[in-house]
Amino acid sequence: MLTFRYLLTVVAAMAATAAVAATVLGMFSSSQAPLVSAAASIVAEKAAHLDTPVAVRLYPANYTYTNGRWILTNRVSPGATAVPVYVLSLGQCPPSIQDMLNKTYAVRNATVVLTNCVLVMPWVQGSTITHYAATCRSGTDFRPETAEVEASGVKMRLVVVNC
Repeated sequence: MLTFRYLLTVVAAMAATAAVAATVLGMFSSSQAPLVSAAASIVAEKAAHLDTPVAVRLYPANYTYTNGRWILTNRVSPGATAVPVYVLSLGQCPPSIQDMLNKTYAVRNATVVLTNCVLVMPWVQGSTITHYAATCRSGTDFRPETAEVEASGVKMRLVVVNC
């Protein structure tokens, strides 16, 4: 009889743990949605609002022209053409974005969703590079403004995100 009660207790505890885990996972996925929505608005150069303040961070990087294409890097090899850019993050992001480098981003994949974090990657279209810089370290309201400059056939678009 004791063994049966013990078994029932273990099964009940496992069921309760599964229910709590599902609830917590649901909260995390629903907390990601506002960050993703805000990042998508910023990429579309539209204002965004969050109900609670989030951390904002900039990661310096470079777009390097290598083998006929632009690649996001953190180092510039000697003699390479490189343009300094920023990666914008919203939320609790990792200290390094090393795994996001050595790729080329376009507007369709400019937002990278991580756990409790969304990165707004600088992206390339033709000879135009667009990147994002924020005027704050945290915020709830984001208002993008664009500035452009062209030099040596490369157009740089900086989207300044006022918060």
